[in-house]
This record gives sequence, structure tokens and C-alpha cells, in this order.
Amino acid sequence: MILAGLFLAAIELAGVTGTDLRARAFFDCNNVKVGDPMTLTVDFIGNADFAALHPPRLSRALDGRVWKLDQASAKTETVDGARRVTYRVRPLQAGVLWLPAIEFKCGDLRFSANPVPVHAKAGADLAIDLDGENAYPPFPEPPEDAGDEWFELCRLAHQGDYAGALSRLNAMAWTRGQTPAIEAAMVAVRARMLGDPDAELPAWRVVAKPLVKYPWPRQATIVLSFALALMVSLLLLGKAIKRFAAVATVVVTLSSPELKVGEPFEFLLAVEPQGAGEIAVQQITPSDSYGLSWVGKPVKVDACRWRLPARFDVPMDNPALTFRVAGMVTERREINRAGFHMVSTSSNSFAADSSPLAVKVRPLDADSQPGDFSGIVAENLRFVAMPDLLNVGTNDIITITYRLLLPNGGFVPRGYLPPGAAYDWGENEWKGYFVADGAPSTPDSELCYYNPKTKTYCRATAEGMAINYHE
Repeated sequence: MILAGLFLAAIELAGVTGTDLRARAFFDCNNVKVGDPMTLTVDFIGNADFAALHPPRLSRALDGRVWKLDQASAKTETVDGARRVTYRVRPLQAGVLWLPAIEFKCGDLRFSANPVPVHAKAGADLAIDLDGENAYPPFPEPPEDAGDEWFELCRLAHQGDYAGALSRLNAMAWTRGQTPAIEAAMVAVRARMLGDPDAELPAWRVVAKPLVKYPWPRQATIVLSFALALMVSLLLLGKAIKRFAAVATVVVTLSSPELKVGEPFEFLLAVEPQGAGEIAVQQITPSDSYGLSWVGKPVKVDACRWRLPARFDVPMDNPALTFRVAGMVTERREINRAGFHMVSTSSNSFAADSSPLAVKVRPLDADSQPGDFSGIVAENLRFVAMPDLLNVGTNDIITITYRLLLPNGGFVPRGYLPPGAAYDWGENEWKGYFVADGAPSTPDSELCYYNPKTKTYCRATAEGMAINYHE
């Protein structure tokens, strides 16, 4: 088994800002021959702005004797909320190879993608150029509207005047916009000028890409339009806040002064209209819903008060939990004049925030808590594992999909990975790898969870399946 990578430093994600970031990595095929092309996918997930993400230079994190990564093949797209980057990769050695856990950084935040195994079987001798001019990013083909300035650029680059070529490219980007062809040419010129095949665009060009991709007249128009739209939006928002805030006030209290993980309680919600009228609540949104489970429908006590059955599944000490309540206030008026009777009805929308509510939730008793408690809180669950292959050769890679089924709802901690899983693959679903090294079956995976209904710790097991080996 070969840990196939030499990681030296975290790779900077220029232009990306956000929090709670994570990454996952996987190949389109984990059982190949030496030299076969594979697609490596790296998904970046989290509360972040990935619009300016430029494909990271992963080649600096890999051992070039083991992997051949084609940086020019990198493509980006958005899939199910994740920013996806794909690369074409070839294994250069036979055996069970592991793509290392590549670390990324975004400001002060650091996070890693999971390692990925590949079973590369011996194939025909390959002639793959790993050094020389081919190690540098290639020059792009001239665009359809290429003029004399593009061919002048090529002449300067061919003569080794990379500074002059880069200056010409900057001028073209100003007048034409930072098109894909100009961007690729900039990367190729900078790589040769710096003597670094992994050189990238300057960080400011990556961050400002949504703007600088346009010619300068349109850039100016966009900036002015954005500033004007921002001013108008702030004015309208101020008027809307004043209007909504004047319609109703919201007060939230707790049914119990002491809360504990897994114990049901009620929020007591009171919405008071500023004048006469009938309240109709349409939406109730807490400022922080992490670990909060609703255990029943809201119960209307009277015209202005509701009980909200709930349960916290994580310890919490939040001194300022608030609720935003949106709805309608309807006022009915009767007018009697000179024997004429008329009824008028007026309705006003409102969106009001409650005053801060201090919430403290005690954790489960540590004395009775198993050491492998997963943090999952659910009344009933099923845990299953589904291998993608069961008829394999020795050392083939089996990809296992783990699923957690919660028919009655429940809470799963953010970032949780069950035993055997490598990365998350959606809500309550994960992927893991198993090297079929002669074991008769895929491994079992067991997790420990807390059942708030029975107030006990329970275990759920995803059972392995028998493996059939062929040679």
C-alpha cells in the first residue's frame, strides 16, 4: 500500500470568503490500470462565496512520481450548492495508491479533503512527459476576434519577453475584458516568467473576476449601477422596517426555567398588535435553529398567544435567542351614518423580532454516557451500508454508501462521520472506502445514539456484506 502524495503546505483558496468550510474528494473510478485517465472531483462546501474560486494547483500537493495531474483540464461548476472542481489524473505506479488528504486554507481557516484510494493494476509501458516545456500551462488558441495585438503578444512570449507580453495582456484585459483566452494566456506567461509551472493569476484578478471579465466601460456601468441600487435598497428597507415594526410586537418566554438535552418543553409566543385588529401568524423563524427540533404543531391559546412544542438536542448557552414572526394584522371597521351601514376591512403585513431570550440547555449526564456516543439524538433510526461492488479482485476498492434513516426525525451533529465513512454525501448520507484485501466481507459499522423517548442510549449497526473474489 502506497500513501501516494507529498504534501508540503496548505493550498490557498484566493478570493474565497466564508465560514464552516469543508471539502470532499473522489474519483469517478477507483479500480483502473496504470496510466488510465481518471476524473478527480473536489467539492468545496460551506457557508462561503465561491464565485471567484480559481481551480487550485493540486499538483504541488502530489508526488509527481505517482500521479500525473493535468492542471489545464481543470473545470469548475456549481452542483447542489457545492463548488465543484474536476481534474484529469493518471496513476503512474501499480498497487493500492492513496491520494493524500490535501489541506486548503481560506484566511485563518484551514480544512482538508479526505484521502482517496485507487487500485492501479499493471498495464502497458507508458511514455508520459513529466518535465520540460510540457510542464508549463499551454498557450491558448487565438480567439476568433484575435487581431494584431494577439500575434504581437505571441511574438513577445516566443522571444522570452514575458514582462512585455504580460503588459500587453493587461492592456487587452482592460479593453476587452478578462476573457477565458486572456486569462489562460496570463497564467501561461506568468508561469514562464516566474519559472513556476504552478503559478496562478494574481489574487486580485481572481477575487475581482466577476467584474474584470467585462471591458472597462461596462465595469464602470456595473459599479455605478450597483451603488445606485444599493442606495435605493437601503432607503426602501428603512421604510419597510419602520412600517413592519409599527404593526406588532413579539414576546417569547419558556415553559420551564431549566432545559435539558432531549427533554420536551414549550416556547410561549405572544404577538400583540399595536392597534385594534386580528393577528394571523404565517411564519415563525428562530435566529438559531441548530439542535432545535419541533415535536408538535403550534397550539393557539387565544387570539394573540401560541404554544410551540420543541426540544433541544445539543447543549446550548445562548443569551440572545430571538424569533422573527411574519404575518398579517386585519382590522375590521363598521360605519353607521344616516341609516347607511358599511363594513371596511384593512390588512397590513408585519415582520417583527422578539426581544432576546436567554436559553441554557444542560447536556446529557456524562456519567452514563458511552465513550463512543455519536451525538445523534433520535427516537427511532435505521443505519444501513450499501457497497457498490461485491464481486472483486484482490485489493480492489469497494465504495460503501452509508445512510441514516430517521422516520420520526432527529438530530445529527454538523460534520459527523460514522465509523468507516470518508466524507458526507448529502443529508444523513456518507461515502467510505474499503480495500478488499482478502477479508470475507465488508466491515460492520456501529454507532451509538440517544433515544429521548426511552431516555436510553441505543446502538444501530450497518452490517457488512459477503465479498466474492475472482482472479
